[in-house]
Amino acid sequence: MPALGELLAEAKGTFLRTLEVSGLAWDSRRVNPGDLFFAWAGTQADGHAYLAEVAQRGAVAAVGEKVLNAPLPYLRVCDARRALAQAAAAFYGHPTRDLSTVAVTGTNGKTTVVHLLGQLLAACETITTVRVESDGLSCVTTPEAPDLHRIAARARAEGKKAFAFEASSIGLAQRRVDGVHLRAGVFLGLGRDHLDFHGTMENYRAAKLRLFELLNPESVGVVHAEDPHAPVFMKTGLGKRLTFGIRQGDVRAERLKLFPDAAQFLLLTPGGQAPVCVPFPGEHNVRNALAAAAVAWSLGQPVEAIAERLGRAELPPGRFQKLLARNGAWVVIDYAHNPQALESILCALRPQARRLLVVFGANGQADEGKRPWMGQVVGRWADLAVLTSDNPKREDPQRIAAAVAEGIRAVGGQYLLELDRARAVERAMSEARPGDVVLLAGKGHERHQLTAHGPLPYNELDVLRSGGWITS
Repeated sequence: MPALGELLAEAKGTFLRTLEVSGLAWDSRRVNPGDLFFAWAGTQADGHAYLAEVAQRGAVAAVGEKVLNAPLPYLRVCDARRALAQAAAAFYGHPTRDLSTVAVTGTNGKTTVVHLLGQLLAACETITTVRVESDGLSCVTTPEAPDLHRIAARARAEGKKAFAFEASSIGLAQRRVDGVHLRAGVFLGLGRDHLDFHGTMENYRAAKLRLFELLNPESVGVVHAEDPHAPVFMKTGLGKRLTFGIRQGDVRAERLKLFPDAAQFLLLTPGGQAPVCVPFPGEHNVRNALAAAAVAWSLGQPVEAIAERLGRAELPPGRFQKLLARNGAWVVIDYAHNPQALESILCALRPQARRLLVVFGANGQADEGKRPWMGQVVGRWADLAVLTSDNPKREDPQRIAAAVAEGIRAVGGQYLLELDRARAVERAMSEARPGDVVLLAGKGHERHQLTAHGPLPYNELDVLRSGGWITS
């Protein structure tokens, strides 16, 4: 078992330095004997208030930010979250130093790019939003540092060579990625999201930039060349830079042809070129493929191998998942839950649809300013919107829908209101005819609807199957 002094550079005093630690904890309810507990003031509770409880549970020491008389050995630090990340890296033997570790940030596309990296890089472990939910990991997108390093350590023990994960703006702001040794950091682009947490776009961008500040001299920063924020990412942090984009960048697509279920282009890299046909549609997905290709090329993959693997790659569950319904309409399930993501997928679907119907809503207890904007996007592109709930949490679903509806009406869009999401899907499918496309947006892979009554079982595929709309 490592001693506290081995885990924390800030450890002071012989007694503290030599304390042996068998685990790391940040949730007082999950403390085990021998754990080192980290306390900070969160949005829901203050960990410092639970020191007596963690002492009773067998914690050997605590790390916090306040001056107090603690009932167990206690180390005060400036930033307990950073200290947890530092301790987690050391506790698991700095596994990210032994893996080609890639972190991907950006408002949209993180899950898809990491999923593609898992198929492009040999022996690559991945953590995506889909896995975080299915495995019950901490947090929504980027796990807390101990989970992150534990998974990396297991990957190393299993002989994996690479490790790719999503770095959310909140995860970066909360220092969960501190202590990770990066071979590559990826910036996919910046749109409006999470302003309920960050407050301003400036703070949101600063959180994303944190990833590039963590780059070391041997790292590469992979930047979306066509994003307006690209210049600041190009000059932030250490290491080399590699750009990507559909029309401009070191890695780009030429002679792009988009089809209903695929895309074809010539992949250009600084080391050569190769024809590619990816088995998934949409310009936004081509952009995601280019980001993954840029990372793979920067890590030494030949362009021919990248092109071949992209040609048989799959999108993650709940991303542009296309199904033929029994009534002759096409159904597409996608996780798009902000204005930019909605516009990207609607733009891709519009040419394929006789009529385009969209079932969607906006998250509760989240950035309220994006709600009318989401309504405007759907109102412009869709023939009919069925406005419903999407994880309202403890907020009034009617209030959320009213703000979205304001945006739909502002652009003259047509909509129906049905707050029960399963019934909303039924209404849209009942309206659809052969040749129509029904987009179920916002839930994607998710298996629960988060409500004031807690998480309730819900999955788009299950609703379609139970209603008899699809057989697969």
